[in-house]
Amino acid sequence: MKKTLLIALAFMLAGCASIPPDRLPITTEKREFTYDYTIPKKSQKELFKAARNYLATSYGDSKEVSRVEDEEQGTIIGKAITGWNLSIDSWMIPHIPCASNYSIIFIAKEGRARLQLTLVEGTPMQSCGWSSPPKRDYPQIVLQFNGLADGLGQALNGQAAIDQLKNF
Repeated sequence: MKKTLLIALAFMLAGCASIPPDRLPITTEKREFTYDYTIPKKSQKELFKAARNYLATSYGDSKEVSRVEDEEQGTIIGKAITGWNLSIDSWMIPHIPCASNYSIIFIAKEGRARLQLTLVEGTPMQSCGWSSPPKRDYPQIVLQFNGLADGLGQALNGQAAIDQLKNF
């Protein structure tokens, strides 16, 4: 309730002009991102374990992600929350922290893997009330998804932080 009041106050402070298009919720923007990896000479089991370890260490709080795993099939399916900032055109309040839900599907095969991240409608309990970011804040989600996918790619290639720790 406090966050909703804060948002309303911020919009009142920003002025009563018509809403610019970049402040409207996303509509046709991409919500499903698929990343393919080719890692020759790595087994399905090795790729699965690398992904599992990366996902377990890449989230700061275990409450941010829940997942089910099947090592035999090489799959990880989960739900997670990503944070983003709602831009406010006010010098007093530059942005309001928000969050959105997304799903994770990882599949490993011999020498190949695929990651799919999908922005899902719905608002996490700790969010600002927006079910998805407006157009101008949407790039934050894309950057986070690309960063997660790049980190996974490094982990699948044996370049994760945990791999560095193993070399002693």
